[in-house]
Amino acid sequence: MNITPLFTSPLMQVQLDLDLEKLSEFAFQLQNKDKKGFHLTNRGGWQSGDISKETHEEFIRLKKEISQYVQKYHLEVFRGMVFKGNIIQNFGNIWVNINEQYHYNEWHVHPYSTISGAYYIKHDGSKEQGDIMFKNPFGVYLEASHWPQGLIERPNEVTSGFINIKPSSNALFIFPAWLEHKVENNLKDNTRISLSFNTQPILENNNG
Repeated sequence: MNITPLFTSPLMQVQLDLDLEKLSEFAFQLQNKDKKGFHLTNRGGWQSGDISKETHEEFIRLKKEISQYVQKYHLEVFRGMVFKGNIIQNFGNIWVNINEQYHYNEWHVHPYSTISGAYYIKHDGSKEQGDIMFKNPFGVYLEASHWPQGLIERPNEVTSGFINIKPSSNALFIFPAWLEHKVENNLKDNTRISLSFNTQPILENNNG
């Protein structure tokens, strides 16, 4: 007997051990240099432009750790695919998000990328500070449409329309760039800081 998990959207979760005070200072330095920032999926809050070329010491450490886990994710999740050469994942862009009270990020995907992720520099681990939330690509009404009412007390990751993951400081999440997600409202009077990134596959000898 063999059960194959068709069309899955794997999520990698890793707890890192970086200097959060230095990374928080770095995030606020970026905000002070460009107070306007960018407005894409963020509702309120501040979002930086691409910071992938920044040379802050702790940020360089963070990039190295993220890259290490992105390559592991690539090898595991895309195992069985046949590539035209030795493929690695290369950073496309990286940016910082600073969200104060009542700020959030709307539903979105990351087009023109293969792998996306988020790293939390400052999050107190509470539901009130905002979960990261993923939408089932097969439909949010799957449970109601395909199961008789009254049978399910709690769905699993196959049958849920949405899955909420509670972040905490130093937590890294890696997932397919096409998986729709959002970050919930920060209901606390306590700043939430995260860093997001995208990667694309390249031939290893073309790595710039």
